[in-house]
Amino acid sequence: MKTHILSAFLFLISLTAFSQNPEYSGRPYLWENKKLSELERAEAQFDTKSKGFGYGGVDILYTVFTDKSDIRFTKEKLPTFVIKVDKGIDPAEAYVILKATVKKKKRSFLVGSYAMGGKAKDTGEPKIKAVYKKLKDGIYEVTLPNDTSTGEYAFVPNSTEGMSMGNKIKITCFGID
Repeated sequence: MKTHILSAFLFLISLTAFSQNPEYSGRPYLWENKKLSELERAEAQFDTKSKGFGYGGVDILYTVFTDKSDIRFTKEKLPTFVIKVDKGIDPAEAYVILKATVKKKKRSFLVGSYAMGGKAKDTGEPKIKAVYKKLKDGIYEVTLPNDTSTGEYAFVPNSTEGMSMGNKIKITCFGID
């Protein structure tokens, strides 16, 4: 009998350990002091940038027309995020965290790069290798690596939907000082 009561008690504690649910699927939230908070949702325009008149290849980017996010964190106290995804979706494959290049009051997030002739090139550095930990079905904790540098960042959907010149999507932005 004692084991049944103890098991039921532990089950109830595990259910309430993460009692807040993110309102929207696919939108990251800040997880701090056992409370969810919204992050900056910025409109990003799909864009391409040719290098060397196209002979040097083409970069594919999302551009936000402000140079800095209002949501700031320090390098010493990196944020923890929570994201809700639909059943059967791996958040590490559905979303990527990218570091921006800031120039002329714009944040540009490099999504892909192609050499002349259409061969894909490695974009490497701007992608952050976050750790995704399952909290419960469809809800994941996202932590940044300790070596994350200062700069402007965004959660960007890892899909080709909306990828045509001039199209805009919403991305979730934050900055680290």
